[in-house]
Amino acid sequence: MNQEVENKEIKEQKEQIEQESDDNEKNEKKEQTQQQEQKKKKKKNKKKKKWGEEEEIMTDFDDDWQNKVKLSKILQDPDLPQHIKEKYAIYENNPYMMIVSNVPLNVQLKELEEYFNTLITSLDPKITERPIKAIEYGATKSWVVLECSSKEAKRALVTQDQVQFVNNCKIKVERPRKFLERILNPQAKEGELNAEQKQEDNTRLYLGGLPTYLRDEDVMKLIQSFGTTKYFNLVKDTTSNTEISKGYCFFEFENTVSTAKALKALNNLQIGDKKLKICKVQGEPQQNKKINGRDQPSNYAGSFLASCDLLRMPQVQQMLTIPQSALIPSKVVQFLNMCSIEDLYEDDLYEELMEDIRSECIRYGQIEKIEIPRPDKESGFCNPAVGKIFVKFYYQIPAKKAKFHLAGRTYNKRTVITSFYPEEQFDYKDYLING
Repeated sequence: MNQEVENKEIKEQKEQIEQESDDNEKNEKKEQTQQQEQKKKKKKNKKKKKWGEEEEIMTDFDDDWQNKVKLSKILQDPDLPQHIKEKYAIYENNPYMMIVSNVPLNVQLKELEEYFNTLITSLDPKITERPIKAIEYGATKSWVVLECSSKEAKRALVTQDQVQFVNNCKIKVERPRKFLERILNPQAKEGELNAEQKQEDNTRLYLGGLPTYLRDEDVMKLIQSFGTTKYFNLVKDTTSNTEISKGYCFFEFENTVSTAKALKALNNLQIGDKKLKICKVQGEPQQNKKINGRDQPSNYAGSFLASCDLLRMPQVQQMLTIPQSALIPSKVVQFLNMCSIEDLYEDDLYEELMEDIRSECIRYGQIEKIEIPRPDKESGFCNPAVGKIFVKFYYQIPAKKAKFHLAGRTYNKRTVITSFYPEEQFDYKDYLING
């Protein structure tokens, strides 16, 4: 009898121990799942609002423009024939219309239509239908009226100011309201033209704080990530045999949209141990001095770096040189200034950065490969490519689109710099171009 009681107690103790161990395992699993959920929430919160918003050019598509035509002040102009007043009122208020001026007299409407169809589809490859719905001459053959077929086509065209047409001819693209105000107000025309001339003179930009080892190609690559330039001059010290940059340059874009974008993105941008300073050039152009037959700025002064023999070494110059091939469009886009070296040591931050760049770039097309060089965890060694991000697309058009739209955007309060990268060198895992 005693033996049976003992066996029963032992059995009950075993069951109790097993029950406690099961409860402990369940509690541990529950704690683990809660910790994992908390980590996921933290990552989601970190990812919010990392990418700065892309600026959108707004237009009055939602307005009832036909009623505005009836109330247009142009209809009250006593000097214009009735049929001209009605046309101008439509031009002024139709949100799908744009004016192209400075058109050469020997250009046909069909040529202009094909040119703008090609231009708009290259700016926004998502547009499938023909962007230009109709085209006609204005009061004279020096300007024409374009009617866009969609909101997307109009938004793409609004970003243009002056475009390069055949035989290096520049034609002007502008909103109808601004154009009509200029041609219908003769008294204010002269003053407005003077104001426009002053504004054109004021589109030349100064960029200072550049590291003096950067060459023309390096600085041009940085500047042209915001748009095409029509003027560029990197000021150099010519007192020695080797011309060395003085750390500042002057340049001008072909349109005001690129100017505004560069002014916003480049100011106080950190490059090495220096911060860039950008501003519009004020006042009248200064006369340059000439030394050894070369133009020098009026505030010309020598630089102690001109006598640095290290900068003259071919090996050093090769390291600092970016060849012209890096400026040629390719399927690979290079991103700079998106992360610090410290971020790349942590696996979580690295994976987060990879996911952020993938989710943003896939909006523009299919991605073939993403490469983010990392420092060596054991030795801490960083090769010069660490800090760069490379994205290879399957096609060149998505790469062009991503480069254009992401240049000047912000990521984690950093201004993103984009450029093309040679596809062949990317495939060979050569992430630092040495010429």
